[in-house]
Amino acid sequence: MIFIDLFGNPPPQDLIDEGTELTRQLMGLPPDKRNDFIDKYDDYWGKLKDYYAALSHDKCWYTEAKDSASIYHMDHFRPKKQPKELKKNCELKTAVSEEAYWWLAFDWKNYRLAASIPNTSKGSYFPLKEGTDAAKQGDNPNREWYGLLDPADEYDVSLIAFGIDGKVYPACATADCWDAIRVYLSVRVLNLDCVSLVDARKEIQRTCKAKIELIKNAQREYAKTHSLVYRDMLKKYIKELKDMTKPTAEFSAVARNYIRNDTEEFIRNIAC
Repeated sequence: MIFIDLFGNPPPQDLIDEGTELTRQLMGLPPDKRNDFIDKYDDYWGKLKDYYAALSHDKCWYTEAKDSASIYHMDHFRPKKQPKELKKNCELKTAVSEEAYWWLAFDWKNYRLAASIPNTSKGSYFPLKEGTDAAKQGDNPNREWYGLLDPADEYDVSLIAFGIDGKVYPACATADCWDAIRVYLSVRVLNLDCVSLVDARKEIQRTCKAKIELIKNAQREYAKTHSLVYRDMLKKYIKELKDMTKPTAEFSAVARNYIRNDTEEFIRNIAC
């Protein structure tokens, strides 16, 4: 997961206006007509997909994975229909809204680009901190104590770390704080530790390890010989490692996390 500056890069105004008009019409309907209306105009968020994909360089916002064979979905971060209570395979106690976030069904700020694994797993789950209230129509939804990490929130993205086992862990020092719990909830709800993602992260880490060894070897030889051959090799390997941390690279957050944990400061600086 990397930060996507969605709110600083809104979609074209005509699409925002279309969503605003659909929301206006939705607001005027009785509760028993809302779901039918949302289903009737569900092609709206599909019109935004290409724009959202461009913001992440065609990577899933939740996993950072690229897959030309995968169908990307426009996930409603807050579910447009009744949220499900999170119980199965989850020991963490949470709350859930008693009603859908229907008024956000056509709100461009509520969409996140998701690959099939996290989107299918997430469904209409949207856990809240136990004992807190859900947002209602007219409220600022960000006042909720919501449990899922949001790739459109720079702070949320900073809460994730990756172990050498390829799995997602909290970056927080305190394992039972709310932010750490949000990481655990996100892993559970979005299936972030599925086998294919874990294997892909481990492969990225193996590649980083190999490139770091090449850099360190080239540095030692250059220090001894001052040969321009080793100097050029050093620059080449550093560029290759640096490229793995760019926003265009798949699993760039995994690469940055691995590099930042190296014992050598000059290696850690490559991830800056």
